[in-house]
Amino acid sequence: MGARRYGALGIAADDAQARARVRAENWNCFGASTALFCYLDRDMSTPQWADSGMFLQTVMLLLRAEGLHSCTQIAWAEYHHTVNELISPPNERMLFCGMSVGYANPASTHPSIPRAPLTETVTFLE
Repeated sequence: MGARRYGALGIAADDAQARARVRAENWNCFGASTALFCYLDRDMSTPQWADSGMFLQTVMLLLRAEGLHSCTQIAWAEYHHTVNELISPPNERMLFCGMSVGYANPASTHPSIPRAPLTETVTFLE
């Protein structure tokens, strides 16, 4: 995913500084006005994490229905200690991801990130 994203931005794989600048936008929530942090119960089993992803997708669809944009950000989980210092969640919770929420900037351009064709990602059984 990273290679596709940085490639769509015209950033070479060996350009560490440019990649770091783009990655740093996570900490600014890509300019969004709101950050949502999703915590999971540490006792949740791995299959239940899929439920969390489906829940977040539903939240994102509801936000779009209200004219808002959003972006889930797994990068926040790497800095869970720092986020926890600010939020002080109960010990039985762990940071799953962040989500930026706001209105899209109409002046901002978004590079097209290529997607794999359905035939490469899904197998239909007959």
